[in-house]
Amino acid sequence: MEPNYYANIPANVRYDKQLPPNAKLLYGELTALSNREGFCWAGNDYFSELYDVSTETISRWISALKKGGYIEVELFKKEGNKRKISIDKKVKTYCEKSQDLLTKTSRPIDENVKSNKENITINNTSNRKALEFLKENSFSLYENFEMRFKKQISDFTKFCELFDLKFDEEGLEYTVRKINNRLTRFAINYCENEKKRYVGNQQQVTQPVVQQYQKIRF
Repeated sequence: MEPNYYANIPANVRYDKQLPPNAKLLYGELTALSNREGFCWAGNDYFSELYDVSTETISRWISALKKGGYIEVELFKKEGNKRKISIDKKVKTYCEKSQDLLTKTSRPIDENVKSNKENITINNTSNRKALEFLKENSFSLYENFEMRFKKQISDFTKFCELFDLKFDEEGLEYTVRKINNRLTRFAINYCENEKKRYVGNQQQVTQPVVQQYQKIRF
């Protein structure tokens, strides 16, 4: 399933205080998937893998968007409960007008300028680190990562340096999705290893005390 490159998150969605922050991000993904036909068939499993959250969490985000009147959801029981998600017509019209205005006001780029711009983009990407790229291109995902893992990591600066080195070492492509997915797996493993080291250190500290107590007892 290949989404359109552009996602639209209008102001009424962005500033709706009733919506969870990541539900707004999900809305943008839905607009990208729905740009061609006005709807999409993506299931909770697809979004769960994309955002690295449970399907129950995705279901809550979908329900919040539906309750806010931003999307319409149809279930087709005869087709195995296949789900069709459509952007609400009023919101869709607003997005289409905004996109049309952007297209009409954009000037054609001279081929030489375009070529230079592409070279600059490549150079900038090669000079930037993976976490910096994620933060600049999808701050919501970066913020979600920090809220989930930062308190569990004793030396966050060291963690960031290690992840950037690991990502570059693996030669992965600089895309938001790949960085976010690799970052999540790296953070989970890192936190588990820190817990194991902590437990190991605690056992080393308590073991001599237990042995001493046993000697006194006998």
